[in-house]
Amino acid sequence: MKAHKTLSAIVAGGAAMALLAGCSGASTEGSSGDGKVELNVWTFGGMGLDDLFEQYQAENPNVTLKITNAGGADEQAQALTTALAGGKGPDVAAIEIGYMAQFKAQPQNFVDLRTLGADDIEPSFLDWRWEQGVAADGSVVGIPTDVGGLAMAYRTDLFEAAGLPTGRDEVSALWPTWEDFIEVGNQYTEATGKGMVDNVVNSVYNPVVRQSDQMYYGDGPDDFVYDSNPQVKKAFDLALDSVGLSSRTGSFSEEWNAGMNNGDFAVLAAPAWMTTYISQQAPDTSGKWDIAAVPEDAGNWGGSQLTIPKNSEHPEEAFEFISWLMAPEQQLEVFQTHGNFPSTPELYETPDIQEFTSTFFSDAPVGPIYANSVETIQPIYEGPQQRIIDNAIQNTIGQVENGEEPADGAWERAMDNVETALQ
Repeated sequence: MKAHKTLSAIVAGGAAMALLAGCSGASTEGSSGDGKVELNVWTFGGMGLDDLFEQYQAENPNVTLKITNAGGADEQAQALTTALAGGKGPDVAAIEIGYMAQFKAQPQNFVDLRTLGADDIEPSFLDWRWEQGVAADGSVVGIPTDVGGLAMAYRTDLFEAAGLPTGRDEVSALWPTWEDFIEVGNQYTEATGKGMVDNVVNSVYNPVVRQSDQMYYGDGPDDFVYDSNPQVKKAFDLALDSVGLSSRTGSFSEEWNAGMNNGDFAVLAAPAWMTTYISQQAPDTSGKWDIAAVPEDAGNWGGSQLTIPKNSEHPEEAFEFISWLMAPEQQLEVFQTHGNFPSTPELYETPDIQEFTSTFFSDAPVGPIYANSVETIQPIYEGPQQRIIDNAIQNTIGQVENGEEPADGAWERAMDNVETALQ
């Protein structure tokens, strides 16, 4: 899920910090004498788990879940960092994958889930998603939630108005490469006078930079390759080449949400978790959207791990809860209800996935689409300062896109910005 990036119910960072600070520390209320336990659980927006929380409590009356939603993955990570530094924290904390390396570099702050039975459930998960929760010392810090296979969501009505094909197979055939994608965008913009994509960071840079087996790091936390990895430079250059087909609508902004409804743009990159976000923000456009293949290769964008901070008063109960929550049956339910694609591959060839379609997306076979995407993903090592590097590069692209800085010398400025941010 994560990234999921900041999803629904986004709140200001300060408000989230205050909210979580007030809830820090594992509760022991009701845990002595009567056999009842309260688990303090920190989540962030878009995880799609609320229905399962209610189900778990109904099936386990001796457990009360105290859920605190930070709003965004960034705010959640900031709050958890502060809590752990003060020797506090919840019983269960969700960590978006872009921050996972930062936290698992400090395994002393978390329960090693192997001691609670993690080895027994490991075979259920994609190998590379499991490894994203394993620290350098071999301890298991987090259990995987979803996986963010990539596709492209597009408005069929807007494509038709622009004189472009509308069928998902035809649209996929329009852009086998990113250069073809840009050409289609130019055709769309010429025909309509509008940008085809929301913004080039979200719908060009982010998917392209994930279409490799490396991103900003090589094989370890000190092996920086952001300045030498050709995939990063390719993604950066393609983003700048795409500025002319951008509607310049910032991701996860009010304008972005409204733009999905209003037709301000016709295409945006859609990892699996994005499909529900679109349907929630633009309910009146049901049947006007469809899903096409992403140009070139698949990639992963999103996901999180569920962890148990060291200070939890109820680690056994917390692990029992996590194990149930991330079992294949529950992950399938989350996918069918909220779009987050399972990290448990035993589901991929089942009728529940292979025959699953979306009415909102013109009856697109979203199950097979994302199953095929996930099976071709090349795992990427995400290091401790992943988000810092990512933000510095993306901010540079955004400055060019918004006309604040020239395209000439942008790569050099981006690398300088990364170096400054890492200091």
